[in-house]
Amino acid sequence: MKRLRLATVVIVGLSAGGAGLLLYTSTAGAAETHRDAAYGISASGAAPIGAKPSVSSTDGTTKTASGGASSSDGTITLSSATVRAGGGKASAEISGFSAFGLVTASHATATCTNGQASSSVSGTPAGSVGRNAKVTYGVKSTNSDGSTTIIAMRVTVTAGAGTEAAMINVAVATCGGPTGSPTVKPTTVKPSTSPTVTTSPTIGTSPTTSSSPTTSAPTTGAPTASSTQTSPGGGGTGTATAVPPSPATTRAPVTG
Repeated sequence: MKRLRLATVVIVGLSAGGAGLLLYTSTAGAAETHRDAAYGISASGAAPIGAKPSVSSTDGTTKTASGGASSSDGTITLSSATVRAGGGKASAEISGFSAFGLVTASHATATCTNGQASSSVSGTPAGSVGRNAKVTYGVKSTNSDGSTTIIAMRVTVTAGAGTEAAMINVAVATCGGPTGSPTVKPTTVKPSTSPTVTTSPTIGTSPTTSSSPTTSAPTTGAPTASSTQTSPGGGGTGTATAVPPSPATTRAPVTG
């Protein structure tokens, strides 16, 4: 009986508290922005070349481009390049590079994936070239927006007293993870109506068990002897009860 009542109290308590449903809702923050880009070659100085071919992606979509490039005076040339960028990845692959008749590269690549960058070059060894040029491989940098840039090959030409006369970057890739990720918040939704709880039926008291029947002990006494005598007058019979003699008394017979 006590166990059933305890279960009913627990159920009612839960119902009165009102169970809630926990949902996760996504609150859109700033739109996700990617910072992926790549190009084959660029040059500054006396023989400038804008970044060619080049691609960039800020929405995560992968974009590609290919082609060659050369300076207007023909002192810097690039036979071909294929570039790709998007989704946190970027790559540039070039072939047939030549600059000023001093530096060449038959092949070079630069790849960047979620901030991890690498490069390779087959061409003029890194270091000083001639009197005023220098070749550097795998120039890596972190930009102000957190993205990473890798330059497979850089050629720097100085002019008198260390003044930079030209800079050529070959096979360049930039990548970075998305920014402005949406915020996820938990939301508790309570049910519109509380569940109905049906109480357990009342259970009556246990049936009463009658006690064992009482057995009366038989009364033990001296037996009573009855005798019938005829009155002397012959008027009828009467019942006389003979009293048993006491063990200590002996009666003599009465004689007529």
